[in-house]
Amino acid sequence: MDVEMETSPSYFDPQDHSARELFRRYGKRNSRSSNSPRQESGVSKFNEAKLLYEGQIIHSPTNAALLLENIKQEAESFDTDYFDGTPSRTQSASKRRPSNDGHPNVDADDATDSIRRLGSHAMKACKIEEALLADNADATFDLFESLLDSARQGLMPIPDLILQFEKSCRKVSESIRYGSIIRHRVVEDKLMRQRAQLLLDEAATWSLLWYLYGKGITDEPPEESILSPSTSHIEACQFVVNDHTAQLCLRIVHWLEGLASKALDLESKVRGSHVGTYLPKSGIWYHTQRYLKKGSSAANTVHHLDFDAPTREHAHQLPDDKKQDESLLEDVWTLLRAGRLEEACDLCRSAGQPWRSATICPFGGMDLFPSVEALRKNGKNRTLQAIELESGIGHQLHLWKWASYCASERISEQNGGKYEIAVYASQCSNLKRMLPICADWETACWAMAKSWLEIQVDIELARSQPGRMEQLKRYENGIDGSPGGNDGNSQPSSGPESWPLPVLNQQPRDLSALLQKLHSGEMVHEAVTRGCKEQQRQIQMNLMLGNIPHLLELIWSWIAPSEDDQSISRPRDPQMIRFGAHLVLVLRYLLTDDEMMDPFREKLMNVGDRILHV
Repeated sequence: MDVEMETSPSYFDPQDHSARELFRRYGKRNSRSSNSPRQESGVSKFNEAKLLYEGQIIHSPTNAALLLENIKQEAESFDTDYFDGTPSRTQSASKRRPSNDGHPNVDADDATDSIRRLGSHAMKACKIEEALLADNADATFDLFESLLDSARQGLMPIPDLILQFEKSCRKVSESIRYGSIIRHRVVEDKLMRQRAQLLLDEAATWSLLWYLYGKGITDEPPEESILSPSTSHIEACQFVVNDHTAQLCLRIVHWLEGLASKALDLESKVRGSHVGTYLPKSGIWYHTQRYLKKGSSAANTVHHLDFDAPTREHAHQLPDDKKQDESLLEDVWTLLRAGRLEEACDLCRSAGQPWRSATICPFGGMDLFPSVEALRKNGKNRTLQAIELESGIGHQLHLWKWASYCASERISEQNGGKYEIAVYASQCSNLKRMLPICADWETACWAMAKSWLEIQVDIELARSQPGRMEQLKRYENGIDGSPGGNDGNSQPSSGPESWPLPVLNQQPRDLSALLQKLHSGEMVHEAVTRGCKEQQRQIQMNLMLGNIPHLLELIWSWIAPSEDDQSISRPRDPQMIRFGAHLVLVLRYLLTDDEMMDPFREKLMNVGDRILHV
């Protein structure tokens, strides 16, 4: 029977990851019939097209409109035998048209018909893509136009308009991704996923714009939270408020944590649960407990169930309990990544590991992140003040960070769980232990920005300790070989009195060096480097640097009509055109003439006008 081109083949179920893994790994589908060189060539080209899923990652072109060209190229690269070369098809053809020498073959008419059907299938996929882009463009265009009109009429301040843009992108993305209950074909489903993800990326850009330009000046720490004598946390918050670089890092961290938190909220809305909700008492080592109750014993298994037993006895709990611990710590890492420290501590306690909660949130459960929001949440908690009255400002804080650093290094040396290593590394700015599990751009950027922020705070607190600044300056002079810092393994003398020297050489020297590490750093995941090439990521990095002129030139290069050959119609993304126009208008409202230098103003007006009139 002829293969129906309108439906996805049964062997290519988008939900069946194992089938896709098999298909991708070996480059061809197992078949009882022998594959001809033409079949192998067609499958190889098919893999090169990369228009299929790879696990849960969707490889898409930077510009969504270019997907139309990719589909056409894929159709051209498909060999007809890929579809018609199945055993049943070959046998059927051999019965109908035997060759003169008795061997089965396929005549030119069948090949021509198959190619026509393939071309028809590809064109239908192209029409699906065009229809999806048109429908989504109409929905977002109308919504954004309405919001912008409200702002122009004075009914909505510009910072609120930016937040509404973000919310609108998220709403449309959610509608595209989860609004339909119909099961789509593979190409159509891929297009919808891609469009939904591009809108989420745009929402992230609007959110960053709000944090950098729309949020306004950070308030001073509230008077009701100020204690006398002061504490290291209060000093840290005041430093971040007054230091421009530290404030920029703080806003980037808040932005990235906010994105991760919203992703968890969406997961909870769609699935009914999110990380940690399925792990009650999972931190108690039940399997090891039952093993010991039976009187069993092994040299590499702990004989006690307290949390110090593995270190003290140089042994481990049973593998099943170890897996549960790693699952718990993966969820703790996810919550810390989303800025949900309190929820991470609650998860540890509910899992039967209150001691772990104390290790990630010391001093009576205080939130020590250097932000005014954390200061307000802590209120007039005098626990830290009482501790530092005896030991001095910052001494106990540095002792906790040094202990976290030692824990992350020791667990790594013992080949412990990667998430346990990362959890403790995140408390002490130990980037080389965090970055290996940062498999996307946002997580890697968060790790670097958070680490750099906390190191700036640690250096500021060291100023109050006699002799510490001279020690830090001598060490910094010794590693000033490159502007991006040194990622070597050599470490200064250990001990809490030397903090933050053990991790100082891992940090970037400025924001440009941080972004450069994301592009080409040896420690970052390959997916992070690929993410730097995406359009919205490039926009976000230019916003962080404050390089608005280059940002506008970049957007114009993506949407400008082709000047080389007017006969060539270059595909352009209508969503990027819409985004660029709205971004120009919002920037003109946010950045007043007094704040702009002449070259800056010229770019915003001239290049901005070209973007608006595309």
